[in-house]
Amino acid sequence: MHQKQFPLKGFPKRFFKGSLCFFPCLLLLVIGIQCFKVDLLTDCVNRSPRIGGPFGGEAVEALDVLMKKDLRRLIDLEALCNTPDGKIDINCSGRLFSMETTLDRGLQNYMLKVIQRSQSPLIGFVAMDPATGQILSMIDSKKVNRAKSVCLSSQFPAASIFKIVSAAAAIDHCNISGDTELTYNGSAHTLYKNQLTDRINRYTNSISLKTSFAKSINPVFGKLGIFRLKKDLIEEYANRFGFNQPIDFEFPIEPSRISVGHDPYHWAEIACGFNRKTLISPIHGAMMAAVIVNEGKLVEPTIIGFITDDQRNPVYVGSTNIIRQVMSPKASQEMKELMAATISRGTCSSTFIGCRRDPILSKLSIGGKTGSINDKSDELHYDWFVGFCAEKAGTRKLALAVLVVHDKLLREKSHKFARRAMRYYFRKSCG
Repeated sequence: MHQKQFPLKGFPKRFFKGSLCFFPCLLLLVIGIQCFKVDLLTDCVNRSPRIGGPFGGEAVEALDVLMKKDLRRLIDLEALCNTPDGKIDINCSGRLFSMETTLDRGLQNYMLKVIQRSQSPLIGFVAMDPATGQILSMIDSKKVNRAKSVCLSSQFPAASIFKIVSAAAAIDHCNISGDTELTYNGSAHTLYKNQLTDRINRYTNSISLKTSFAKSINPVFGKLGIFRLKKDLIEEYANRFGFNQPIDFEFPIEPSRISVGHDPYHWAEIACGFNRKTLISPIHGAMMAAVIVNEGKLVEPTIIGFITDDQRNPVYVGSTNIIRQVMSPKASQEMKELMAATISRGTCSSTFIGCRRDPILSKLSIGGKTGSINDKSDELHYDWFVGFCAEKAGTRKLALAVLVVHDKLLREKSHKFARRAMRYYFRKSCG
């Protein structure tokens, strides 16, 4: 099959600097040798002495090396995600380089067809391997002129998926478990100030953290924000999960944003996701889901497996980089149970009803969190699903984030797209 050509443009020159501790004559000789080796590729790449092989194993000699940051101006994201076989040839000043992505072409092509049929204004879909950070599918569907990449943009309110952060902080730091009984008064999905007190009366509801998470009970999480987490813990765990920080990726990602003020009611709003100022991207949403099934570790995403030159020497190799330990493995196990409850009896149980009888889904452990909120004008509705699935009798896992931006006509929900992806990806091993 003929492969598309994508020229590399506008990349700055960089030079390898020899050590100044050699004798002057030896220094001149070394510089002469290095200059002799410099070729047309030095207009495009950084220089480094060794990198690992594209298929793992021992490191191999290679002078020409690209870093993640170097790729952000070189490759078109849309072209990369739509290449038929995940391979692209890159022409740089007459030299040919071959790139292979981490995308699972079956899943990518299947979800492209599914998502492109939707008439929703914007859809962002990300699936990743939670252990390695490899992006297995990434799809932007934009029916809005001049819209930015949905998957890489942090212009979308996190809504109730921020409850993942709040619940993790409460479990990891506040001696709370999924079975801890909590209380609230009034409606489950409002957040009035008179609901955020410690009053107990005959109208008070008692409910576990697990059920509160599954059913997305706002006043429970609002009270957690005010009385347990407060400003410092909300900020700390938001930072642990990667808010207000750059994400090192082969394409530019806008950092997810959160700002925690000094007003206790503001803590309540943030803790339950009842605000429009906590912003997140779908790719960051998938990273958050990966934390839960990765024993509490936050992993960098990567979408390019490797790039080789015309002599098959690697000039870029994707790698697994753990950013930090977000929470303890014990807390991440508790969070799995909370997110599993969302699937079995929570806000997206209707989509996963019957999965115990499904030949594929019945063999998976599935968890998730939904979130939804309107924009200020009520013209757009942001609909999130962030979740995971893992083989009960195997090792394969998948972390997912789906954002659907609906207009006044509510179309297929985000968790339905997630269910389709799960069934397709595990069809061979579980079917």
